Amino acid sequence: MTNLDQRMVFENALSLANSLGYNVEQAKCTQSFIRSEAALSTTQTSYQMPLIVNQQQTGGASRVLNNLLSMQDIFVVANLFVGWTVASSTDGAGKVYSYPSITGATSAAIATALQTLYNGRLNVMNNNVNVVPAWDLNRHLFVPRTQQNTNASATPTAPAVFAIDQLNLLEDGFCPVEPNWVINGGGNMVATINLPAAISSIPTNGAIVMIARGILIQNATTVK
Repeated sequence: MTNLDQRMVFENALSLANSLGYNVEQAKCTQSFIRSEAALSTTQTSYQMPLIVNQQQTGGASRVLNNLLSMQDIFVVANLFVGWTVASSTDGAGKVYSYPSITGATSAAIATALQTLYNGRLNVMNNNVNVVPAWDLNRHLFVPRTQQNTNASATPTAPAVFAIDQLNLLEDGFCPVEPNWVINGGGNMVATINLPAAISSIPTNGAIVMIARGILIQNATTVK
């Protein structure tokens, strides 16, 4: 993303918000993000990903890395990432994975099962209107050339050296959202990830991670 790209995103966001009837003249506009997590389960095929602070997520427990939209604000989504992590709801150090990593999953069998996530789809409802019927998650699958713990080497005089994932979260696994999605913090926009089957085996503390990047328009809704 260049400065020119970001300027176009900003101008498109303001134009779109204006066309939808939101008063953005006095609003503060800035780049921001929404991060939404939901704990994985071996019995569920549907996960509600909270977008707004008053929404209940799958599993019920709030997660420390969630960054949800305030009810007073509007958010225009320009880019989206869907992946997973291994972290409890209170762990702030969970690593984001963009592919079924054997190291992150702790076994090849669990990594294979996690492919179910990428075969799923995202559905977005806005006030009971199906605005995004099926956003396929395979578009977010990014397998890096260099993967974690795949080139371990050691000699009698040197310690082992282990690789880490070659991952650039400025762009890897992120997809442009065009036309943009407008999330009204005072509305009822619901994002749900639906899987073709329950994930048969999951890592301990495994969770879905969804990150939306775009333009935050503060204090633009009717909620005060």
